[in-house]
Order: sequence, then structure tokens, then C-alpha cells
Amino acid sequence: MSYTAQAVPVDELENLLQRWESSIDVADIAGDDARESVRAFTMQKCIEELRETLGKHQA
Repeated sequence: MSYTAQAVPVDELENLLQRWESSIDVADIAGDDARESVRAFTMQKCIEELRETLGKHQA
């Protein structure tokens, strides 16, 4: 499989990360619904890793 690399504007990535963050209900992370808890926790960790990576490339 081949692909062409394209740059994505950082502000668009930041907006996307903010939308994802706002979709996470903090109560879900430690909530009674195990499936939703895992989903929310995993999504939060992915967002943190993406933010960290963006920070490294912006510095």
C-alpha cells in the first residue's frame, strides 16, 4: 500500500483534539459501565499522547 504524505494544519488537529476531549464524560472513566469506562480512558490516553507528540514537533 502506498500513500502520499500530506501536512495537516496544527490548528485543525488542536480543534479535533478539543472536540474529542469534550466528548469524554469524566464520570465515565471510573463509572459502572465497564465498556464505556475503558472507551473513555483509552480515548483520554490517546489524546494525551497526541498532544505530547504535537508539542514535541512544535518546539
